[in-house]
Amino acid sequence: MLARLTVAGESRRVDRFLRDELGAGFGRRAIAALIAAGAVRVNGRVAAKSTLVAAGDEVTVDARPESSTTLQSLPLSLAIVHCDEQLVAVDKPPGLPSTAGRGGAASVAAGLLHRFPEMAAIDATRAAGLVHRLDTGTSGLLLAARTPLAYRRLRDAFSAKTIVKEYLAVVHGRLVGEGAVSAPLARRPHSSKRMVVADDARGWHAATEYRPLATARDLTLVHLRMRTGVTHQLRVHMAHLGHPVVGDRRYGGTSRADVVGGAVTPQTGDPAWHYLHALRIGADDGELPPGIATAFPAHWQALFARLAWPTALPQPW
Repeated sequence: MLARLTVAGESRRVDRFLRDELGAGFGRRAIAALIAAGAVRVNGRVAAKSTLVAAGDEVTVDARPESSTTLQSLPLSLAIVHCDEQLVAVDKPPGLPSTAGRGGAASVAAGLLHRFPEMAAIDATRAAGLVHRLDTGTSGLLLAARTPLAYRRLRDAFSAKTIVKEYLAVVHGRLVGEGAVSAPLARRPHSSKRMVVADDARGWHAATEYRPLATARDLTLVHLRMRTGVTHQLRVHMAHLGHPVVGDRRYGGTSRADVVGGAVTPQTGDPAWHYLHALRIGADDGELPPGIATAFPAHWQALFARLAWPTALPQPW
């Protein structure tokens, strides 16, 4: 048996539960194949992908992940903002993928595995000890566990929505007044790389709170908070409000050079990135140490200087 999992948090379909809970070696197709092969059971009964699971249900999986390739560790220079015996917090630079892709390219996971080889016991194929991910173009905080037990506790906390994440973003337009967006998200039909606002039946629940901090030249600096963590959530929600993230060309933002009047390159080669930064992370139940946060994102400095915005970070929400 590969895994025996106990459901925590809200009711959801078993395929969505497994995508949330299993390591990065399990993609959507792999999970669908496992279910179709009868390898997934809920409370001892073979599950269909539409089977609903609720708190306390036991889900078992009797197969191996889709990838057997071992993650190659790489001696990358990662900015560690917190480290203890159970947990590591990294300030991810823009343009660096969170998890390993094909071909052994550099990733946060590869760098973590080099520095903390014990993370191979959690996921030796793609994610090392990473508990969640950031889009490649997003910078900021990523959490990784150092032991399987710590990984399970943190994944349970994410599923129970007790983890609170704060972000900074620069968006197009003048956003007036704080508020919240509660709009389910789903993958765009025939596209695995783009998310759209969907109806409740088809989409994942996603809620974002926002608070504008400064405006200039038809741009707004906004403080964001969320407990849900649907793919591209903040980017899609801000675009849904009519205020796409600057540099996020997938969801309607212009290029960074168009905004600042010249190229802004955080590192050689200028990888694609946008003005979205994971600033802080905390937990309601004390599962995380207090005060895990990054410094001001240095690659934003040129834009802030041009707009005369202060680089002091906002107070915790």
